[in-house]
Amino acid sequence: MRSEYISLWKERIDLKKEKEIDSVAERNGVVELPTGKLKYPLTNDFMFKAVLQRNQTALKGLLCALLHMRMEEVAKIKILNPIEIGGMIDEKMMMLDLKLELNDNRILDIEMQILDEGNWPERSLAYLCRTFDQLEKGGKYLDAKETIHIGILDFTPKDFPKKLYLDYFFYNLDTAHKYSDKVSIRVLQLNQLDNEANEKKWQELYHWARLFKAQTWEEMRMLAEKNDAIRECVFTYKELTADEMAQMQLEALDNYYRRLDWAEERGIRKGMEKGLERAQKEIARNLLSNVEHAMESFHVDLERACEGLGTTVDAYQAAKELLAQK
Repeated sequence: MRSEYISLWKERIDLKKEKEIDSVAERNGVVELPTGKLKYPLTNDFMFKAVLQRNQTALKGLLCALLHMRMEEVAKIKILNPIEIGGMIDEKMMMLDLKLELNDNRILDIEMQILDEGNWPERSLAYLCRTFDQLEKGGKYLDAKETIHIGILDFTPKDFPKKLYLDYFFYNLDTAHKYSDKVSIRVLQLNQLDNEANEKKWQELYHWARLFKAQTWEEMRMLAEKNDAIRECVFTYKELTADEMAQMQLEALDNYYRRLDWAEERGIRKGMEKGLERAQKEIARNLLSNVEHAMESFHVDLERACEGLGTTVDAYQAAKELLAQK
């Protein structure tokens, strides 16, 4: 593992120009993707968020498909809750919905949800209301920004229509009068892909849904040919699958969730807390070891070593403090 991180350090520091050239080649389609099964498909909420926060072209393409917009209508996207690749695993890292501000006048909260826990309507309403409650004390109600909650689900909630995409607004049932256009919920149901009518009605969204459901590199390659935004998404996904720090985070999260499942089955709260603590310390030990080894092997200072490994001095200090605790 240590030698792999040293190779990563060399690649990021000594071969930076070559990597930039490769990146240009990839975006011109002059590259072959791997083959076989994907280890972490885009339905993995960490991978989903990491890819979209890293590549604005991909995110812009997805938003246009979800909100029926044109690419030129998206002037600005600001991620409000970014995750740090290679950072510490904490409670904030467990919240993997993607919250963003669009064109300075809309707040979106996008959530990837695979398991049907039987509470989707209530869960999505809770997320929507918390996000809409954005005014500072003393702020004007008219200044509240339009808020949209988007659920990307791999199931159809009980009694929901069996359609690929659903829009929910705030209407009067008798007159169809719209009470307000400042709140809405959108639902993309990945398990409805087999309905042939969906491809004709929601062509762009249909391709995105197939991308999220893809299980192999061969499917990814085929979908990358559909449009530039999906191509960007696929290439950024490929970059993250080769990023050792991202992979370490994914594996630590897997560890945490396995322990969480074990604890929940037995109703042991202490076991859940211990699972998070162990995952935190595992990634902290790896981070310290690799940074210190890079400093010693390449005779560089702490800041340069952290930069080469794709992390920060703050993350290094946080890991050190965590391991110093009893």
